[in-house]
Amino acid sequence: METTVFLVRHGVTEWNAQRRILGQRDIPLSDEGTDQSRACAAALEGVPLGDVLSSPLVRAVQTAEIIGRQFDIEVARDPRLADFRVGKWEGMSYDDVEASEAYQQFLANPSSTKIPGGESMSDIRRRAVGALEQALEDTPAGEGIAVVTHAGIIRVLLAHFTGTEIANYHRFRVSPGSITVLSFADDREMPRILAVNWTGALAEVL
Repeated sequence: METTVFLVRHGVTEWNAQRRILGQRDIPLSDEGTDQSRACAAALEGVPLGDVLSSPLVRAVQTAEIIGRQFDIEVARDPRLADFRVGKWEGMSYDDVEASEAYQQFLANPSSTKIPGGESMSDIRRRAVGALEQALEDTPAGEGIAVVTHAGIIRVLLAHFTGTEIANYHRFRVSPGSITVLSFADDREMPRILAVNWTGALAEVL
């Protein structure tokens, strides 16, 4: 029997539309983001969910609560699923950060370069993987788990569970309101990857 994990990226915020880096700043969903979250809930309809977990940041919680209400499941919050701590980059535009020397150094070797004023990729991977592994331990086999979090966290989890170098995490595309689907067998070892960045009907991949 397999346990299916649905990694949901929250819907968009006004900062996403402005191409500003959110990090752990608590910015709520925009109207478009709320619509995207409702579409995620609709895509999950009919899936046997046993748990809904969320980053504690409001944009993720709002998305998770829309899903939780559909399944009559109370959302559990795990701080390990919060977005990256990005230090002085928080609130800056993507263009300004990408043009900086510090970002180029980080991008060249993210596995050993710490985000200025923020955290290292190894720390991010440790907390993200720990949160998901605990969710698997706490959920009976066969029940699905919706995990609502952020693009960077989903990318890090994909890098880990596909066995690729953490430095390649940014190569995965994870759009707002998308769902990435992992299927774990009873041994809870490396999962099958059923879908990445999915926005259609989940029946097509399950």
